[in-house]
Amino acid sequence: MLIKSVRIVRFKLMRDVTIHFSADPAKPLTVIRGENGSGKTTLLYAMLWGLYGMQGLTKIANVDTPRLTSTFCPPGVPVSVEVEIVFEHTDDLGTSSEYRLRRMVLETPMADTPPRRARDQVTLFRLTPEGDKPVNPAEAWIERLIPQRLSDLFFTNGDDIQKFISGRVHSHERQSKVHQAIRELLGIDQLTSSVADLKYVHGNIKRRVSAESGKDAEELENMCENLRRQITEQEEKRANLETRQKSMEAQQHEWNRELNQLRGIGDLDELNTQINALKKRIEGCRKRVEAALADMRTAFKSQALSLALAATSVDQGRAKLEELADRRVIPNTSLKILEDRLEDGECICGGDLRLGSVLRDHVQHLLDEQRENSEMAQRLTELRYDARGLAVAATDNETFAARREATLVAYTAARDDLSRADVELKQAETKRRLIDDTRVRTLTDELAAVGKKIGDGVLELGRIEERISSLETQLGEREQELAKVTQKNKANRDLIIKRDVAEELRSLAERVQRRLEGEYVQMVSARLQEIFLSIVGAEPDAQLGVFRGVSITEKFDIVVESQHGTNLDTDYELNGASQRALTLAFIWSLMEVAGITAPRLIDTPLGMVSGGVKQRMVNTITHPPTGDQPPYQVILLLTRSEIMEVGELLSQHAGAFATISCSKDYPTDLVYEWPGEEPEVRACSCTHEQACRICARNIDNAHGLAFRNMEAAI
Repeated sequence: MLIKSVRIVRFKLMRDVTIHFSADPAKPLTVIRGENGSGKTTLLYAMLWGLYGMQGLTKIANVDTPRLTSTFCPPGVPVSVEVEIVFEHTDDLGTSSEYRLRRMVLETPMADTPPRRARDQVTLFRLTPEGDKPVNPAEAWIERLIPQRLSDLFFTNGDDIQKFISGRVHSHERQSKVHQAIRELLGIDQLTSSVADLKYVHGNIKRRVSAESGKDAEELENMCENLRRQITEQEEKRANLETRQKSMEAQQHEWNRELNQLRGIGDLDELNTQINALKKRIEGCRKRVEAALADMRTAFKSQALSLALAATSVDQGRAKLEELADRRVIPNTSLKILEDRLEDGECICGGDLRLGSVLRDHVQHLLDEQRENSEMAQRLTELRYDARGLAVAATDNETFAARREATLVAYTAARDDLSRADVELKQAETKRRLIDDTRVRTLTDELAAVGKKIGDGVLELGRIEERISSLETQLGEREQELAKVTQKNKANRDLIIKRDVAEELRSLAERVQRRLEGEYVQMVSARLQEIFLSIVGAEPDAQLGVFRGVSITEKFDIVVESQHGTNLDTDYELNGASQRALTLAFIWSLMEVAGITAPRLIDTPLGMVSGGVKQRMVNTITHPPTGDQPPYQVILLLTRSEIMEVGELLSQHAGAFATISCSKDYPTDLVYEWPGEEPEVRACSCTHEQACRICARNIDNAHGLAFRNMEAAI
């Protein structure tokens, strides 16, 4: 979906404003210039209302009943508000069509109460050479094209641009926003519904097959159903507990932040630093202990230990085998020699071994005896060679002893360090609790309580995981039994074919779902890192750099890693420019991987951004798509100061320009007075390098703008 134009009538101070947007893939950028208070945010709100109605507006405006009309409209007089959006959409078959969406409402301003508002009238038409053809239902069709849940991605207010990464929003809320955006744009929600439907169909067919396969099969199917129900219950418990954990972790984060912000109370800062360092030290000690224990377990499973424990018995057996070898009992080679002599008819001593001779009968008797003993001799021969191998391996006994000694030393040292760190941590936490400040002590107690609850929750999650694993094992065993019984009893062949097809479809859908949630999320994460590091000008391997990388975690949190391997606090360790770069990188990478063609409108995106970062940011988010990148549309609402340093890039990438101004700014800022008794917002066709009798401002000389002595109205 690419927006081609918008017409706004009687929305706030926009009495009748029309703006055209670039839908050219080679020049995807539209620049709308406007100073603070000129109507940029009004334009954003009007487009949101036009697409989504009051739901879209209340979400971003943070007002329950926002007023659509101007405050200059007299109370009690109905006003017709209208927004008309013309857009282009290309369907899955590659056919492009043009549409016109119109939303109208009659609003009556009131003196002391919220305005009265009639029901919105929404129409959608497909524009064809034969005439306009209605599309119904209009709102459902728009929701499918550009979901209101993702309006944060498509229409962004510069002040709220960090909502995907800012710690000022609880972590679980950030994660939810990122997760929802990924699921929606990658089509995972629709796929999840399909998987649920396929599971339902597959379950019904399986029950029918079991019913036709006899009582045993039916009982096994009931057992499987019961196990599946228990697994679902445990998974719901896990999900609820994880949500509760996230909420407590968010509260813990806020309390820690508040505690850390307190200043001038004893040695609080020093204690906090010490406590954090001790916690990291304890974690490192625990890892060392676990590593030493793992090394011990590996050593105790080794052949060297077995040889060390059985060395005497092995040596005695090996000596006995060597004795048999010395006596020529093994290896048994006489069998072959006797057979060869009988075949030749002559003994090695020259005696006669032809048929009928006495000596031949004697040799034949010896051959029969040797054959009876040959199997035992062969086994003893194999044992002798195996024993020689053990003799070589036994030389590793000293290595095992040395490894055991080194592992014990490492384990003891780690345990001692852990004990010392634990004592020091308790002492530091005790000191922090003793600080004579009511709020500090309250926060400390609350943190201790919530920390215990979080710890208990982690243990409970572990127990739930164990129960789920056990139930899944039982389910697998019962399903195998059920498959055997079904095959034995030969249920209806058509039903079995339907069951197998349903199972294949369900399995395929689940694999695709896992791939989208795994591989594609990693693709978004990789592209996010590439775009972010490009904007901020960071090299991951630079020794003096700040950023090493960016990633999306399994919990759908966007984290920034420093060159030292630590995660940076996106509120306090990232400047405003880096925060904006991170959010824009996320939006761009997600839309690129998802292959979504949709508008990306951002109000005041370059605040707090300057220099090279500003130029790289503008170039990254406005350059035409290359290679396999899908076409996109970028609409930037910029002030004159934001345009400074990037004017040349805007000229290269923009296919449409407009400037909006408000008459209330005359004469303080605007040069020319407009006719009219009430303030209003107007749009003109001036580019970022021009000014006219509508938009000329007193500061334009400083920006080197070319003046056009006309009213360049659109």
